[in-house]
Amino acid sequence: MKRKYETDWALLWSAVKDNASAFFILLGIGLAFGLVGGGIFATGFGEVGAMAFGGLFALIGSATFVTAFVTAHSGVSYYYGQALLRKYGVEVDGILTSKSTECQFHQEYDHNNNPMGEGYHLCNLLVEYDFQFNGRNYSGAYYLSKAGLFDKLREGDPLPLKVLRLDPSVYKVRERRLANMLKGREPDYPSQIPEGAEISQLV
Repeated sequence: MKRKYETDWALLWSAVKDNASAFFILLGIGLAFGLVGGGIFATGFGEVGAMAFGGLFALIGSATFVTAFVTAHSGVSYYYGQALLRKYGVEVDGILTSKSTECQFHQEYDHNNNPMGEGYHLCNLLVEYDFQFNGRNYSGAYYLSKAGLFDKLREGDPLPLKVLRLDPSVYKVRERRLANMLKGREPDYPSQIPEGAEISQLV
């Protein structure tokens, strides 16, 4: 996402610190696997088994090393965007245009491939909306974290948003305000969310 404002270094540094521990853990694991794999490969050079085992370790290490940077970049971007919204965000109202669920069924199995427990659904609750800001029309999408709010929403409802003043492509739904607006409304039936489903907390 292209930023159209000067970097707020204090907020950026705070976002980096929030993600530093996870980054260094993954980085350390990647380096450890890489070094062990490289050592096995070097000492067992010429032996097919040792070379394959060492190469596998090194490959896992390389993948984890890359994942550390990708995950850190994603995390820092998210937390930096949220910090900018808290400091520079403007409250506007959007209009809900659609809502949908994205659910996957998860089932664990034992070593004999027998199901363990009844399994569960993991769902993403997507809302899409239009809003106006500074005389221009925008569309957005957001994953809600509360099933109760999702079930009460109907197309055409006003949706309270917070939009970054200098970059309206950075926004979020104000879920606490939305909960107050929908207080007392009965949820739609039947629900789009499977009974007992867990709700993903996406970023």
